[in-house]
Amino acid sequence: MQNNLSWWKQFKHDLVDPTHVERLLLTVGEDLLRVIVLYIIARIIIRLALRLSRRLLKLHRNRMDKRRLDTLDSLFSNIIRYTVYFLFAVESLAVFHLNITTLLAGAGVVGLAVGFGAQGLIKDLISGLFILFEDQYGVGDTVQINGFTGTVVSIGVRLTRVQAWTGEVEIIPNGQIATVTNYSRTNSVAVVDVGVSYNANLKQAMQIIEQVMNQLKQEEENVIGDVSIAGVQELRDSDVLIRATAVCAPMTQYGIQRKAQQRIKEAFDEAGIEIPFVHRTVVLKGDVNAMERGNDHVG
Repeated sequence: MQNNLSWWKQFKHDLVDPTHVERLLLTVGEDLLRVIVLYIIARIIIRLALRLSRRLLKLHRNRMDKRRLDTLDSLFSNIIRYTVYFLFAVESLAVFHLNITTLLAGAGVVGLAVGFGAQGLIKDLISGLFILFEDQYGVGDTVQINGFTGTVVSIGVRLTRVQAWTGEVEIIPNGQIATVTNYSRTNSVAVVDVGVSYNANLKQAMQIIEQVMNQLKQEEENVIGDVSIAGVQELRDSDVLIRATAVCAPMTQYGIQRKAQQRIKEAFDEAGIEIPFVHRTVVLKGDVNAMERGNDHVG
């Protein structure tokens, strides 16, 4: 008890002692200045390291595609930032005379408590390394991950970010990725379905469709394979469905389909070929009564 009172008296004495307060402020100010200098140095190191890693990647641009280079650039950027900021944190603690070894030893009990949480982090890191080394997908690829479809904007050792075409970004821990569908690895197929009237000349319609598709192949660099006219695909209620296909570069099939359908519509209009559409006849209740009265009068 007496020791506690002595400590309290010494603390009050130091608190009101101008010399001690001035010395304390100078010490804290110097320590804060050192931390600021360390932070500036850390930022400079990160910038230089990123510049060096990108230059090294450029040396291999002839042997790797842009997608792979962007993926590695994203990975190296994350590793560099995590490493430098970790070292900055350790050095900042040392400035304030906090021994990191002692802190870690004292946090042993806490470490056991958070150990289960760290399992998820380790799982994310290991899964991220497998994704990168196996080249499952890369930055710029269009993928579907766990049911979410979009373009990969960044890959880290822990997280993958995928942006949908509507703008939202899904942040997915690598350890939670169960299924991946990559739409950017192989060529795609543009499927063009056109319905024509039962009264139309099917041979003429298919010739026009073939001409349009071949013209697109000559004009569009994304049409990289054969054009095929599959012929009559289905006899539907109001039209005959004709299907054409074209092999395209990955993820370009939708644009090719839109252009093909527009040009086929224009060509059909010039040739007088009808593309049928659903007709609906609406009879109002009053009109029905009038029709019934008219029928009775005629009778």
